[in-house]
Amino acid sequence: MSLNLAVWFAPAAMSAADAKRKYEQLFEIEPGEIRHPQVAAFYRELTARYPELVDALETGDLEKAPWSAALSRYEDAVVMPISWSFAGVVLRVVLDLARHHGLVVYNPQTDDVHNPAALSLIACDGSHLENPDPAAIRAALQRLSAANWYAVLERGDAYVQVGQGQYAGAPEGHYALEHRDGSPDRHYRTDVPSLEDVTTAFLAFATHDDTWRAHFEWRKLDL
Repeated sequence: MSLNLAVWFAPAAMSAADAKRKYEQLFEIEPGEIRHPQVAAFYRELTARYPELVDALETGDLEKAPWSAALSRYEDAVVMPISWSFAGVVLRVVLDLARHHGLVVYNPQTDDVHNPAALSLIACDGSHLENPDPAAIRAALQRLSAANWYAVLERGDAYVQVGQGQYAGAPEGHYALEHRDGSPDRHYRTDVPSLEDVTTAFLAFATHDDTWRAHFEWRKLDL
């Protein structure tokens, strides 16, 4: 089994119904060469990190290829079958690259659509909201638990995220709060004791208010 993801260019934000139609239409045409420059750049960067199976076989680097089959390339889209054991890690990379290149990401398993530049709230429990209001942000953070251990609020290349427990490497009684401003070398973390501090950060990020960052001592993460 695999997690299938699709990435493509769209001139405007897409609904789940629109994305599902687009995804289904891809399988009515033959794969070919990528012609859209942003999709081509996405594909180059993705396969530089995770080579296609045929290339990994030639170089003996199969452990670097997280794919369960070959990637399907279209004029303005790429469909990626990801082995489940790699799904979490590769999903994060795909989302980051797609944001950077202004592309839509569609998950046909859940009907989740990640539109570029939209405000998206994603949680470990699989929930995904586009342009959430303050009440929805608060509700998502209040659902954090040992099983539902992280939440991410993202816009374009920037995001703020929180994790708790051993998976996040957070000290007992604390939350791991992180933010990233664009490129990976601008990724920072701090540990906070209060969910209210986390909520303040998420709500401020949602309204483009950067003053919340001054309230914490940050350390840079080398990823």
